Amino acid sequence: MLNIAVVDDEERIRLGLGKLIQDAGEQYRVVGTFASGQELLDQWHELQPDLVITDIKMPQMNGLQLMANIKQMACHTKFAVLSGYNDFEYARTAMRQGALEYLLKPVNMKELLRMLENVDELVKGEQNERKLESDDLASFLLGADQRKMPGHLFEEVCDRLDQQALFHGYYAVILLRTFPEIVEERLLEWTSAWGAERKIIDCEGERQAILVSIAESSHANIVREWAAMLLQQLPAGTSAKAGISGVFSGSRWLPQAYREAASVLEQAWYSDERRCCGGEGRPPVQKEERYRLVRSLDKLLLPALRAGEYARLPTALRTWLDETASLQPGWAELREVCFALESHVAEEMKLRGIPAGDVDWSLEPGNSENWRSFAGQLKNAVEQAAGLLDQGKSEHRAVETIKVYIQQHYTEEIELQHLADLVYLTPSYLSKLFKTETGETITDYCIAVRIEHAKRLLKEDHGLKTYMVGERVGYPDPAYFNKVFKKMTGKTPKEYRDFVR
Repeated sequence: MLNIAVVDDEERIRLGLGKLIQDAGEQYRVVGTFASGQELLDQWHELQPDLVITDIKMPQMNGLQLMANIKQMACHTKFAVLSGYNDFEYARTAMRQGALEYLLKPVNMKELLRMLENVDELVKGEQNERKLESDDLASFLLGADQRKMPGHLFEEVCDRLDQQALFHGYYAVILLRTFPEIVEERLLEWTSAWGAERKIIDCEGERQAILVSIAESSHANIVREWAAMLLQQLPAGTSAKAGISGVFSGSRWLPQAYREAASVLEQAWYSDERRCCGGEGRPPVQKEERYRLVRSLDKLLLPALRAGEYARLPTALRTWLDETASLQPGWAELREVCFALESHVAEEMKLRGIPAGDVDWSLEPGNSENWRSFAGQLKNAVEQAAGLLDQGKSEHRAVETIKVYIQQHYTEEIELQHLADLVYLTPSYLSKLFKTETGETITDYCIAVRIEHAKRLLKEDHGLKTYMVGERVGYPDPAYFNKVFKKMTGKTPKEYRDFVR
């Protein structure tokens, strides 16, 4: 993400430019808008933006002076300047002093997008180059997808990694997931007995990779023994799962070693043991198989969901979980399932007018200690959704019951307490629910029903006096009937009868 600061002494311009940048795409983030260069400098160490867009002509400190001050603190920050037509000479001076771009006021969206794309590409390129200069190149390569990495960058990283002692011979990766997480210093302390070169790297999903060198004379199971030894040394209250890779030589195999260890870790995750090291990893999942679990879940849950039989959802999910446990799918496949399930339920809840945010779908397999814990969280989410859907369905039936009752008893004096008793709700909750479902109050609905019946009588039964029509629809007071009828239709009962004739 490209972090951007905007500096302009005119509030309308800086706020407008900040809004344009936010609309340009999620990859651009405005970290602050400032009325002066000094305001930005005061917060520089907290923000340190990648790009500063500054007005040229400002009181106290102009854009050129601001650029000079920032250059003394940060060599990687990029600059773009804002100028009017009369300030072009200032803009040219700024370009000579290191500004990459200038934008004319008022800012054109097309020109802004072009500038942001150019700067973003430049910043990313420099960040990749700086990674080559860091000591921890292994963390950059670990888990990387070689197909998405520039070939020259991959080769250069490998060449420099191979100069490190860890990659002079053979090595393996032990991938560890602990609850709670263990600090690197303790892991280095506990693994010192191995007598081998090693490196601890923090990975995504709060996992830790231990890269360890292996002597050519070591026996085949040495890495598994080391992993088992480490699990035994963990504090008593710690649960842990570990995955180990095969043995490799050369850093170019590091991404493959990581994937193998991750696959074995995910297999160990299905064990109920508090500490477990998995066996051999699973073969790579074929693309067509990735959606197999989703299809089987759809087959079990969708019929109940579409039929409105929400009470069946938890049972259907339990059946699916029982069938799935033996297959031991990877975390990627389980993420697909969670996404599909959330989408189906959210769609149904939207149809029912139920806020989907009321259900916690923040389910990430790697954040659960094991399969049993993950399955329990998934059950809770589905049970919660089923309960809300069933409640919504019941509430919908309650409103329909009240509407039918009013249609049948509109001539009577209808009390709210009596209506509430019919559907086993409190009067206040029924009033709120009815308004939410229909968009009108119970009183308004009752009036609308009475007036519709009065209109029918006025149109079809010409022998009835207007006051008699009022009595038949529940308004014994003629004056009040006339008042209500005119408010609803814009005409008195007599005017309406004359009109429809």
